[in-house]
Amino acid sequence: MNNSTIRIGVLGELGVGKSELVHRICHPTAGPCLVSSWAGPTVDILDFERPHNHEHIWVEFIVIPGETRHPKSRQMVYSVGLDALFLVCNCSIQRTFLRAAEWMEEATQIGSLMGVPVALILGGPVPVDWTSNTTLSQIINPLVTTYNAQ
Repeated sequence: MNNSTIRIGVLGELGVGKSELVHRICHPTAGPCLVSSWAGPTVDILDFERPHNHEHIWVEFIVIPGETRHPKSRQMVYSVGLDALFLVCNCSIQRTFLRAAEWMEEATQIGSLMGVPVALILGGPVPVDWTSNTTLSQIINPLVTTYNAQ
């Protein structure tokens, strides 16, 4: 089986729910995420089936800790060749928006991220139903279409 791959970086302030977001996308029927962002960058993989042609796409989510003391570690993760970058914010914590603006500037200065789409993901107290294939399609299909993953 020769599946295509899309690599998405997920960056956000400590505690905004990056790992939980990725866990819910990749494992919608599983329990809560038990991975801590204190462990450093983590990777989770989704085998996504496109609804219209049943093509399988591997979606790699790389959760990038937003630790401010180690910007070089973020740059190292940026260099692996991301196809998209998600900036995760918590709507109830204003500093997460401010940090997202800083990371957006940081990311656009990295040569390997030039032209890479960046999405702002807003989280908060309202749960999202990740078991719905419609939700996943709304997130992943535009990336697949944009990159014609091969």
